[in-house]
Formats: sequence, C-alpha cells, structure tokens
Amino acid sequence: MDEVVERVRAVAEGVLFPSAQETDAAERVPEGHLEALGAAGAFGILGSAAPLEPAERRQVHRILGGACGATYFVWAQHEGPVRLLAACENEALKALWLDRLLAGDVIGGTAFAHLRRPGPPLVRAEPDGSGWRLHGEAPWATGWGMAGVYSVAATTPSGTVLWVLLEADRLTPTRPLELAVLQATATVRLRFDGAPVAADDVVLELDRSFWDLLDDSIGNRGNPAAQGVALRSLDLLEATGAAGAELAGVMRLALDPVIAVNEALADAADLGEVDVPAMAEARAMGIDLAQRAALALLAAVGGRGLERSHPAQRLVREAAFYAIQAQTSEGRSAALSLARQAVAPPEVR
Repeated sequence: MDEVVERVRAVAEGVLFPSAQETDAAERVPEGHLEALGAAGAFGILGSAAPLEPAERRQVHRILGGACGATYFVWAQHEGPVRLLAACENEALKALWLDRLLAGDVIGGTAFAHLRRPGPPLVRAEPDGSGWRLHGEAPWATGWGMAGVYSVAATTPSGTVLWVLLEADRLTPTRPLELAVLQATATVRLRFDGAPVAADDVVLELDRSFWDLLDDSIGNRGNPAAQGVALRSLDLLEATGAAGAELAGVMRLALDPVIAVNEALADAADLGEVDVPAMAEARAMGIDLAQRAALALLAAVGGRGLERSHPAQRLVREAAFYAIQAQTSEGRSAALSLARQAVAPPEVR
C-alpha cells in the first residue's frame, strides 16, 4: 500500500480519533487536523492527478471516515474544486488554485447538492455582459471559516450547469446551521443576490444531461466513509468483551462482502460500466450495516455510550448522516426498499 495511505492512517489514529469527541462538540474542525492531513499528503490524493490508485483513495476515505466524521467531511468536500479544476480548460484559474489546493495550503469547499433537488433551480446564473450574476440560495456549503475558495454550481437560462470558483470573501453565508451531527463542519447556506461572476471565474459549463449521468456514476457509489464508521464500530464492539467480540465477528462476515461488492462496482464504473441500480443497492447495504454496527456498539456499552465523551453515540449519529449524504433519487429508493425488506413479511417483500 502506498506510503501516503500509511501516513494518513497514522494521522487518523494518532490525531483525529483520539480527539474526535472534542471535535464533535466544537464549532469547527481544529486547524491542526487539516494541517496534519496536509503534511501527510492527504489533499494531494484528490482529483484526477492523484498518485494513488482508486482503491487506495477509497481506503483513505474509509480510514478518515472511521476516525473523525467532521474532519473527514471537511477534507472530502475539498475534492469538489480539485476535480473541477483538474478537468477545466481555464488554465489561468487552474494555475492560480490547483497546486495550492493539492498541497492543502488552501482548503476548498463546494456547493452543488441543490442540483439534485426537484423543482425550479435554487441557484441561477443570469448572463451579464461577458460574465454572469448569481441569484438564489445554496442550502449546503461545508467548511465555512476553514475553506478559502468554493466551487459553486448554478443553472443557466438554457438549462446548462455553470460551475464557478469563488473566494470565500466574495460569498454571503448564513450563520452555521444547527445540525444533529458534524456541527464542527461549520456548514452554512450561501445566499446570492445578483453576485457578479467574471468569465475568468468560470471553471466549466456542462450540459445538464451529461451532469446527471456523471452524478449518477459518482453519487450512487458505495460510501467508504460509512464503511469506515462500520469498521470502527466493530473494532470498539470487539473490545467490549466476549459477547461483543463474537457479534463483531458475525457482523464482519456480513460487512466484508458488501464492501467487496461496492469496490467491484466502483472499479467497473471507473471503466465506464455504470450499473446505477446495483450501485445504489450496494451503497444502501453498506450504510445499513454501518448503522447496525454503531447501534450494536451502543447496546453493548449501555448508558455510558450516550455520554458525549463516548464514541458510540457519535458513531450512531454519523452512521445516520450517511443515509442522506450525497443522496440521489436512486439512493433514496434503494434505502427505503432495504428498510421495507427488513420489516415486511416474506409474502409481501
């Protein structure tokens, strides 16, 4: 395995997980966490120029997701602008930001989840001379106060998806949202009231149908961070005693093949063989097992597991978060179908 993976693992086990409970209660992720990840080369694995194989990159997501959910999510959102810049033809914008982002010298954020919502576009881009003006509100932007630049998606009058890159000081945030989990991600809404965007700020303009196909390929893949929550929960469950260790072993027998299926489907998608229904189903199974593993840990440790100082309650909340994170319509349907199968009598499944 690449040495970058091992450096990231050392940061996860030596820095992130030991302080994850304090981070969970903080207003934002400690700056030292992001600096440690930068020194380990973790930001350099994001984007198409990554030095790691796709399976190794997913392993890093798994490691960080199982160590500290808030730190992981701020780090993962950084991938948005990195991937866009790596693919764009705006060489001046790429030269200004890409190397700094890959080094972790600047943290990136992104705002595009609104593209998945039905109905009128929540963020619109109206032509204004050689540039654009943005209107509306992006309901989810992570890392406020930590990210120096954000990639923002908007819908043009012709229906295309316009991606722009804007420095944080050009954006108007709400107060951080009050969240049940990952409060330290400092997630805000971004409001646009005719915000000017120059042509030089544009990263890409994509046909909406192409974006939808791309989002299906990415958004329905198995979630390695949720798998990381499951693995961490089982490690802690195993340490609770003989009964916990036995149950952890049984649950690993269920989890390992689900991870393997998700990995195989992701590898196939990288080669252009995208099976959205199968990916969504396998993703839902992985998230379901993360929730079951975290709840098993909580049951095993008892009441003390609800104390904020104990990881069990945090892992339960983080596992619940992945039920909606990057949720596509196919992902929602797969999750609800799985829930139905779990409770319905055999004759109506």
